Amino acid sequence: MYTIQTKQWNTRTAMAAFILGLVMLNAGAAHADSVLDKKVMATLQQCQQVSSSCAEMTKNPVGILVFPSVVKADLIVGGAGGKGALIEHGKITGYYNIGAGSAGLQAGIENTSQVYVFNTTEALAKLKEGPDWKVGATAGVTVIAADANASGATGDILAYVFNSKGLNAGISLDVFDVWKNGKERPSQS
Repeated sequence: MYTIQTKQWNTRTAMAAFILGLVMLNAGAAHADSVLDKKVMATLQQCQQVSSSCAEMTKNPVGILVFPSVVKADLIVGGAGGKGALIEHGKITGYYNIGAGSAGLQAGIENTSQVYVFNTTEALAKLKEGPDWKVGATAGVTVIAADANASGATGDILAYVFNSKGLNAGISLDVFDVWKNGKERPSQS
């Protein structure tokens, strides 16, 4: 009798520990999402303060994809990456990753924020429905220069790339891929 009760108790204890572990894992993920949510909203607000164009164009878009921190590190072979969120109708509706690979003899580390304003449902659908989204001219992305005003900003997707000093002009976004969080990064070709 003692042995059966001990086995049941051990099984129940193991099951309780497993469930507690799952709850804690979910709580950790929810906390990470909540931290990212705050960073995303703060980054969007910063973009609106840095650029009158961003302030105007983010009033009524179809969607806004925000990456608070895209870190680029180069030393012979480098890369870039970050995590962000999609905002639709003022609410975060999904999480995304951004990444790029490069090769060269550059050295250094850069950290920028990137905000993509989607002005058409077709452009947003390409982001949401595809396995990955290639940023750049082929995706219809227009990079907004540091001196652009709101009336001069046109395109299906507007990109604002900035750091603590303001908007970065002349940056190439063609090397970046974006994919839905939780999915494996598509193979680079």
